[in-house]
Amino acid sequence: LVAAMHDNTLSTPMGKKVLSVMYNEEPSLGPREIAEFKGWRVITDMEELQKLCRDIICEKSNEKQLEQYKSGGRNVKKMSKFFLGKIMAASRGNAHPGLAAEALDHVLDEVAPDARGK
Repeated sequence: LVAAMHDNTLSTPMGKKVLSVMYNEEPSLGPREIAEFKGWRVITDMEELQKLCRDIICEKSNEKQLEQYKSGGRNVKKMSKFFLGKIMAASRGNAHPGLAAEALDHVLDEVAPDARGK
């Protein structure tokens, strides 16, 4: 379990869930097997994270927030956090937070290259 968390296969919250399953439900399975069975894995692939970011940013329900981001100023940081929250929710917490933020910055720079300078 510690090795899976150390190599970013599992996040700390996922590790806690796996430990609970190992203790209460499936003591015969290893942590990686439980995580695979439950669909718990940290998304670290940058292309997959960027696709997720694009999907979230381009959702019709997020048009207003994208326009706020494009307007620049203090909205940039606020809307970046909004989108990051949506990304984490869409991935059910499986996206690596640091890499997701990096992917989001990249995608937002593609979509609204001038927003950070406003």
